Amino acid sequence: MKSADRQTRSYLMDLFAEHGFNPRTDLGQNFLIDLNIIDFIVDEAELTSNDVVLEIGAGTGGMTSFLAQTAAAVISVELDTNMHMLASQIAAPYENVTLLHCDALKNKNHFNSLVLE
Repeated sequence: MKSADRQTRSYLMDLFAEHGFNPRTDLGQNFLIDLNIIDFIVDEAELTSNDVVLEIGAGTGGMTSFLAQTAAAVISVELDTNMHMLASQIAAPYENVTLLHCDALKNKNHFNSLVLE
């Protein structure tokens, strides 16, 4: 993993201040900043260069960049407009990332058709 992709608490706070918004608690937004946990998740997923990952809730793209370094493709979904904009900037260098701006669910029991395409 490239440590340059790491998003620390202070980095995120500065990023939100720079763009003039805060995470939306009504969407339950939380951000994974512990590299040990990120590495654990990626390692446990046992991703290969043949895998396609569906990431629901891309947030600022912190996990997206780590997934993109191993998987064949990452489909990331983000509902929040501000977070989608930030994730788009992080995902830009990765040709294998598709970032969708929508709700991943059509309703409680069905995925949005955009996610399934």
